[in-house]
Amino acid sequence: MSIAHQRRRLANASDRATTAISPLGRILARLEGAPPLARVALTAGALALQAGDFMRAEAQARMALGQAAPLAHRLIGLAREKAGESPRAFEAYREAHSLAPTDPDTARDLARMANRLGHPSLAIELLIRVRQVVPDDLADALELGALLRDQDRYDEALAVVREALRRAPEAAAVWSLLGSIASHQGDDQEARAFHDQAMLLDPISPAILANAAIARLDVGDALGAIEACDTALAHAPTPAQAAVIRMTRAQARLLAGDLPGGWDDYAARLAPERPESLAFDLPWPRLEPDEPLEGLNLLLIGEQGLGDEVMFGGLIGDLIAALGPGGRLTLAVEPRLVSLFARSWPGVRVFGHVSAVLAGRLTRTIPDLFDPEIQAWAPMADLPPRLRPALDAFTAGPFLRPAPARAAHWRVWLEGLPAGDKVGVLWKSLKMTGPRTRRFAPFEAWRPVLATPGKTFVSLQYGEAHEELAFAAERWGVALVEPPGLDLTHDLEGVAALCAALDGVIGPPTATTNLSAAVGAPTWMIYAHPAWPTLGTGRHPWYPSARAFTPDGEADWSRRMARVGQALSKA
Repeated sequence: MSIAHQRRRLANASDRATTAISPLGRILARLEGAPPLARVALTAGALALQAGDFMRAEAQARMALGQAAPLAHRLIGLAREKAGESPRAFEAYREAHSLAPTDPDTARDLARMANRLGHPSLAIELLIRVRQVVPDDLADALELGALLRDQDRYDEALAVVREALRRAPEAAAVWSLLGSIASHQGDDQEARAFHDQAMLLDPISPAILANAAIARLDVGDALGAIEACDTALAHAPTPAQAAVIRMTRAQARLLAGDLPGGWDDYAARLAPERPESLAFDLPWPRLEPDEPLEGLNLLLIGEQGLGDEVMFGGLIGDLIAALGPGGRLTLAVEPRLVSLFARSWPGVRVFGHVSAVLAGRLTRTIPDLFDPEIQAWAPMADLPPRLRPALDAFTAGPFLRPAPARAAHWRVWLEGLPAGDKVGVLWKSLKMTGPRTRRFAPFEAWRPVLATPGKTFVSLQYGEAHEELAFAAERWGVALVEPPGLDLTHDLEGVAALCAALDGVIGPPTATTNLSAAVGAPTWMIYAHPAWPTLGTGRHPWYPSARAFTPDGEADWSRRMARVGQALSKA
């Protein structure tokens, strides 16, 4: 999971967290109406839950099933939820709701868990019913508005939020949610205005400040984002909030060119306080920040997204030098990268890592690696503070070596195409929902690029692309050539070889454009927002052959893509 995606988790949740009563708080508020014996058992269960003893909490709640079944099932569900047993929690909440279908609290609990288990439509339906019973509850309005926003149902979300704003115009959380809806819709300037208004109304809420920081970062105001993060961290955020805020500040600091401060905050990406952070199941000790590298037998494991693994792979050559002749390096990367990384560093053992959800947390391991001589392991992004402490530490040159025979094959194929430069293009990700769509220019905006004369465009778009290819041919008279027999999703060896044979590659920052830059192809990366990997330079220090196109003040994709097209016509 990318850092950009992780930091937005707070933005998607904080609107609700600023006003909602906790699920346990709603249970405790009902205890006075429970029979005495049930009240004693439920109180003991609540205390056990607060102490983290989830098994005892459930056991105590079961003692109240005979006299206060809905409350007991809700407490059982909450104990299971806290223990990471989401499906079983859902069953308990569903039982509570079936026993008390008109109770708003049972519907709220079931809606929350339905959304967590990937059933947002059910959650929305339940919350609509709740609002029919309790129309004035601000937390319900914010929860429903956020769910509708996440399903791209913006008109409905805005209707809910505007009604909430009419009832509570001074509620900072409402303005914050308006800002997040604007952000989802692609209006970064309006999003900042709404989040700044929320911050004026509540200048000490960590969640409100965190959202304002993200909105500032999205428009390139790195110093403003840092200021908001500093203020948020000074006002007692929860440990999970603090980790996300530090991740936002890491990107802001890196965008501002503050590499030492940025890398220091970047460590928060794996903070265990955040349930969504990646965990590792490895039998060796993790490398300490000040542990000497020379002579070490080290395991380096990839993290975050596929493109991040490629980018941070640029550190491996310097790491090998730091380990010295007495050291040894083992790599664990995404399985599709194993052969490419092994060829690029012949003296390094390379394995594939796998990930699975264990006890509610995404956990990464290396099932094929058994080596008691390994002395320490490190995730890839732990290395920049050591190997990239300043801009002058970024080394030049490509670092991945595609298969020579496959690159030669693609050169022969490209020679058979019309004369002129052969440029690879891609324009989207496999997942194009919600705010992710904002990271990619709509295909219609690509016309200034694809209409460039004297260029033959090769489609590097993985996944389903037939609709766009037909659109370009029918509307613009541009025939994008598809590489025959190449699986652009899974055959990354083939993708790297083709990129190396092309005269250039243009696209958003994806695994493909990172591979292209890593093999040394001239690569233009088109960013939706000012990008922290540029490290405040306006270029791409990680890849000498890459050029970064950031918004540079343009308010819409058409102007940004016109700038790319103009640059291509001069290339």
